[in-house]
Amino acid sequence: MTRTGPAPAAQGDKPRILIVDDEQSMREWMNLLFQRDGFDVLIAEDGVAARDLVTREYLDVVLTDIRMPRLDGVQLLKAVRSLSPDVVVLMMTAHWTQDSTEWAEARGLGADALFEKPFRDVNLVTMQVRQLLESRRLRHENAVLRQTTADQGFAGIIGRSPAMLDVFRLVETVCRTNSTVLITGESGTGKELVARAIHTLSLRRGQPFVAVNCGAMPEALLESELFGHVRGAFTGADKDKKGLFEAADGGTVFLDEIGEMAPTMQVKLLRVLQERTYRRVGGTSESPANIRLIAATNRELPKLVAEGKFREDLFYRLNVIPVALPPLRERGDDVLLIAQHVLAKYAREMGRAIEGFLPAAAAALRAYPWPGNVRELENVIERAVALETTSRVQLATLPENLRTGRPATPVGGNGGTSLHADAEAAGPGFNLERHLQDVERSHLERALERSGGVQTRAADVLGLSFRQFRYLAKKYGLK
Repeated sequence: MTRTGPAPAAQGDKPRILIVDDEQSMREWMNLLFQRDGFDVLIAEDGVAARDLVTREYLDVVLTDIRMPRLDGVQLLKAVRSLSPDVVVLMMTAHWTQDSTEWAEARGLGADALFEKPFRDVNLVTMQVRQLLESRRLRHENAVLRQTTADQGFAGIIGRSPAMLDVFRLVETVCRTNSTVLITGESGTGKELVARAIHTLSLRRGQPFVAVNCGAMPEALLESELFGHVRGAFTGADKDKKGLFEAADGGTVFLDEIGEMAPTMQVKLLRVLQERTYRRVGGTSESPANIRLIAATNRELPKLVAEGKFREDLFYRLNVIPVALPPLRERGDDVLLIAQHVLAKYAREMGRAIEGFLPAAAAALRAYPWPGNVRELENVIERAVALETTSRVQLATLPENLRTGRPATPVGGNGGTSLHADAEAAGPGFNLERHLQDVERSHLERALERSGGVQTRAADVLGLSFRQFRYLAKKYGLK
């Protein structure tokens, strides 16, 4: 469980410090000391209370006594480093010295400094805290600069997990060739992003990139879209039409959901790959297919081949260079990296001053299994930016299924099936994003009906604030 997101307190902002001591007089004195020096001060009487605050609140500094009941300073230090690795942690004691083995252990766990009680020079204490904060700020700015360079340096794909680094290395190798690529992975993993990266890094980057969803249109329309048609080829064809293969001449054609392609279209695509030519619908002449083909699917093509639903020879023609994308749940801290990137994007678009995530929200994002992958994550962050009223996303702002960590949220009453079960029952063509939107819209419409169209009452029915309801109603065009 790792805290992420918000930058350290900028120069001119009030840094937040948590004072932890079981002696009331010491807490009150340090509260006055740091408030006088321009800090926003939080107080905890022991390690357990402090740990709860670290989970809920954004902090810059934790200053803790070592010997305390219930949870001592060293145990608190471990918890802070697990929840908030970039927080400055200072230890204070009347028993240790800078040369003690106990202090060596605390340093090994990530403590930044040790103060002996009683403080000999209070100004020296506050000055050292300021210096440590400044060092942290500079480290953060350097890290952000490196992250920005890395994140934007690979054709817009965000990720640093070992699984994604393997994908990046493969893409860098593939882009130098003209070989056909087959990208596989669950829905929402970013297959089109990878296809665009291959095109952007290839020698064809100055030419068109054309994408088409093979599962979104009937067979006859797909053939006309890809190959074009001549006048009179079918009813309504009153003039010649250029196809996407011709429009993408010299560039890249991306065929998404290739597993949904009808058998007769599979034969025609196979011929294009074998002969590197195509023929317009209703035409007689051949045209050269000067394109690079990249296909993608969320289905298991070898299984479809075994079932006789996908041509084996076409599969081998497509699977020249396979690129398998890992699901988001297997990408570790990429979840938080992507979440921060998306949050910054939507904060700019909506004009919101939201900088990051509180520890509990970040932990929930990290722990959730993300059945809808990156697409679902982006939708969640967009919603959070729209609804958040503070400078950092709180756990309460996230959807209930993220707060509970259970993606199988009931859809309706009377023992309705779960979203996860519905996804399995709906088959390979199931679109989780569209399904979630349909469910959300349906609940909004029913609430409006029950409330006679009064939005404030509809918001109460759903347990939402009026502002939250108004945002969602506007999103779905509800009156």
